[in-house]
Amino acid sequence: MIEIVKRESVRKKDGPVVTISHMDYHIICRVIDLMADIGMDDEELSFLLGKANNYVFSYIANPNDKNKFKSDQVNLLPYLLNCYCTDLYSNDCPKGNIQLFYSQKIENDEEKGFSHIIYDSNGKGTRIIWTKKKNEKGAFRKTNKDLLNLLKKWIDEGILDLPTPSINIWKKLKSEAQFTFFISDVEKCIKILSTKSILTKQTIDGIIYYWKSHPQTSIIVHYVNAYNAFKPKDMCKNMAEDVVFENIHDGSTTMSLKGKDAFLEQAMSVLDLFASRKQTITSILHRNNISEITIDYEAKLAKDLPNGLKKGQDLRLKGKSIFEFSEEGKIIKLVDVSG
Repeated sequence: MIEIVKRESVRKKDGPVVTISHMDYHIICRVIDLMADIGMDDEELSFLLGKANNYVFSYIANPNDKNKFKSDQVNLLPYLLNCYCTDLYSNDCPKGNIQLFYSQKIENDEEKGFSHIIYDSNGKGTRIIWTKKKNEKGAFRKTNKDLLNLLKKWIDEGILDLPTPSINIWKKLKSEAQFTFFISDVEKCIKILSTKSILTKQTIDGIIYYWKSHPQTSIIVHYVNAYNAFKPKDMCKNMAEDVVFENIHDGSTTMSLKGKDAFLEQAMSVLDLFASRKQTITSILHRNNISEITIDYEAKLAKDLPNGLKKGQDLRLKGKSIFEFSEEGKIIKLVDVSG
């Protein structure tokens, strides 16, 4: 847990100074208070946000770090911290920046943290110290066997076939588990399953996801992420040189290409058509060397198209893609089906 010490300071304003927005500082202070209220530590919060250990504390201990709360994470905090939005941030928070004087990291054998002084409008200083105890070397946390067995059961049943963030796993456990568990138990069990390669762990768009380990799943996830990121060369990373690509719409083949170079040229040629685009995998099925995914597709057009669609128009489609793999694990055929 993060411990807070506040005491009056008689030191005059001087450096070193950390400058941070009032709102960011207010959110950090409230997160620390709210975590203490519900008995959550910063590593548990980091895990639920889909971040590495010490993510939250990394910028508590260095508030001007670029690694601060993003808007999508702030939106999750009221749910995770069991509070109202108004408990987390206030509309009357001062605008602009606040300066943290005599700021310094704390690092010793027993604890780490951050210390600073803030001054009110009358020049009165308050020293604020945030610290947490370091984990003892060799400390052992007992594995929750019921939880581990349930996660294994879900994996066998295909529940974790697709990339899933830790918060979704935790939500499902909260609603379905018939035993007591803690966030730290979930983190440890997932770590065990990842270490044993039963689950694959990968960061996608800055968030850690987990899914049932399967080489074809990982290749498909890489392909879809590259597509969403407008990176055609990465889309081709796991393709055979003589890959075959087909596009089928309403039962008719509208495009057929052969060769990685031809596929890359086509993929490059359509980049400027979209202001944004995203494929979301909704299911995956493996049959030996063939894998089939269903997808939800959404995009915003960046220019008018010959078929009458206009710039700025939103597209929403459902479809599927069929991947065929060689014995070496390369994509030798890809068929996109829509309509």
